Amino acid sequence: MGSKASITKAQIVDVAYERARENGLGSLTVRAVADACGVATGTIYNHVVDIAALRTEVLQRFWSRAVAGAKLDECARDAGTALEFCRRLSEALEQTLRGFRDNWLRDLGGLDARTRMRAAEAERACFEDLRGHVRHAFELDPKISEDVRRNVDMGAVGDYAWASLLEGVKCGDGSCETLFSLLELALYRA
Repeated sequence: MGSKASITKAQIVDVAYERARENGLGSLTVRAVADACGVATGTIYNHVVDIAALRTEVLQRFWSRAVAGAKLDECARDAGTALEFCRRLSEALEQTLRGFRDNWLRDLGGLDARTRMRAAEAERACFEDLRGHVRHAFELDPKISEDVRRNVDMGAVGDYAWASLLEGVKCGDGSCETLFSLLELALYRA
């Protein structure tokens, strides 16, 4: 790619992301990324402060793509109910986290503390966004009975559903069938 003028930070992150996806986060060194970009290491440092910052950018991209891959708007539109949205979200999240465990997580332990902390912040931000989508789905679900709506805060139900769904997925129970059965009984059959 050549000189500083011919490469952007986005291009560097693209190359670093692909390298990490193929070879793990541990493969990300400034030298390796510079070589893959065809630039000097100094050019990389013109765009990123250090390798921790680059790894953080790569992890943030992973989580951004994970959320985009879940196709939240499409899921919400096609789901019909908040419960169906949660089912679809849990499937997508289960797939994403399986890929994260298999291809990314193995390298996190070897990263410096600052990168691990930033990675956790990126994950929390992603999950907070997902929590907001779940909350919104319950607040707007027209199939939840009016009696239930008068007596129960749908935002709180969404928060509970999200926390339970995430915990189930993290523990390997991506189906969350008990949660979904209880929500169906409580919200849609009243």
